[in-house]
Amino acid sequence: MKTSRIFTAMTASLLLLAGCSAPTKEHIKEPVEPVTNTVPELTITGADMQANEWYHEMCDEILQFKSTCIVHTRITNQDVKKALAHLPSDHPEIFWLGKRYSAVTVTDGSKVSLGLLDGLEEDEVPDMAAKLDDKVNEIVAGAPAGSDYDKILYVHDYIADNTTYDHAGAANSDPALCHTSYGCLVDGSAVCEGYSEAFTLIMNALGIESGICTGSNHAWNYVKVDGKYYWLDTTWDDLDSHGNGYQAEHTYFLVNSDMLLRSRNVDWTQGYFPECTSIDENYYVKNGSYFKEYNRDDVISYIESCSDKKHCEFMFADYATYKEALYDLFDDSKVYKASNIDPDTMKYYREDNMFAININF
Repeated sequence: MKTSRIFTAMTASLLLLAGCSAPTKEHIKEPVEPVTNTVPELTITGADMQANEWYHEMCDEILQFKSTCIVHTRITNQDVKKALAHLPSDHPEIFWLGKRYSAVTVTDGSKVSLGLLDGLEEDEVPDMAAKLDDKVNEIVAGAPAGSDYDKILYVHDYIADNTTYDHAGAANSDPALCHTSYGCLVDGSAVCEGYSEAFTLIMNALGIESGICTGSNHAWNYVKVDGKYYWLDTTWDDLDSHGNGYQAEHTYFLVNSDMLLRSRNVDWTQGYFPECTSIDENYYVKNGSYFKEYNRDDVISYIESCSDKKHCEFMFADYATYKEALYDLFDDSKVYKASNIDPDTMKYYREDNMFAININF
């Protein structure tokens, strides 16, 4: 996958990210009302793959660092290709496989041969896997003892705060470590696949259901909280270029499908694609910064409550309310009513697709 939130392959109509200094006499640029994309008729393949005994045989052999294995079913190269597509969600700890594979018929079934990532040597993979396992254990040990929400927030922020988006890796179509959980957690450099695999890997270790979905040349996660599914995009919440001290933002933290589909399309083939309708656990809802209507005093009060932070994040429920807030706060400069806003240093960032505003102090 090649998509970061800043350098996206999508059109500007799908994603608008604007970084602005303090307002001037000039009018702000009017936001474009986003279109909510529709989900195509999906082919869900995860359950079918899980039902194949040979798939589990192959995975067990791979996890023992074997590049050649025998499965007791006759399968084709196409079967192996489909299986490898499922590995990131099912086994995000497997980082060492490249794009070479084959399946040939033998007496007992099929012999599957798998190539390593270019540049990796077979004898170094076990030590690398041990490093990844140690890093996961370290992160899990630091997780809060509270709710699943608290643990998910901790992991989301850890990944965003400790990973740099690998733009060079994104420009290269060949498989590389930056596309894996190892690249994200051990090397600290990844593209969206690496972010999403790392998140699911840690969720697995914490016993929280999670998986990976794709679309618009991008990968993100779903996660289950208190019996409900939500979407989460750690890559797009890692906005290093905002200059906010590499602090994670939360625009895509536990959103529903209506919110998610303003910024992307969905690939028609998915391992699993849950129904995400709730915003009960959304970051802004939980933190009192989700506004269903625009009341200037309420928003100013919330901005002032963020005085001890590097930045302030808030979101509006719909386009009309968001637009009203933008013009009042920044075109009419009412944001300066907040006692902690310095016109010389304040910067703000608009997420027009998500009706969200981030202010850096």
